[in-house]
Amino acid sequence: MNFELPSLKAGAEEKTDLGLRSGTYGVHDTFLFGLATVKNNLEPCHPLELSEKNFVANEEKMQMNLLRNNQGLHAPIKLAAELRATRAVGRLPFLESSGLSAATIKSSDDYIDFGDFLNLPEQDERFFVPHIVMEHHLGIL
Repeated sequence: MNFELPSLKAGAEEKTDLGLRSGTYGVHDTFLFGLATVKNNLEPCHPLELSEKNFVANEEKMQMNLLRNNQGLHAPIKLAAELRATRAVGRLPFLESSGLSAATIKSSDDYIDFGDFLNLPEQDERFFVPHIVMEHHLGIL
């Protein structure tokens, strides 16, 4: 019996090229190529790291598949349409969405996680003058 659930095991990916360019002496030449950054080119250091990166997407796929198997095809389609509608709500450019309606639909508003007490970098508190933001958005400024 195939439920088409995503695998929870992390796949092993091997990278041989680390993205470093070497100079005439076989070492990275900082003056020609800038500072060496290999962090983005490295593979995950632990098998759970890849699993943790994809946890939310895998969890959502699994919930949609379980809904489809238990309640029929209409349930995940209705849920996806409701989530799409919450993202399409228009707001002024200087007001950001809190995501409460999407969290309520996913029923993840009952959980306390990292982002609830330590803000994510994209949700930092910024003060914008609304008139300037609207003029910039409308192309007046």
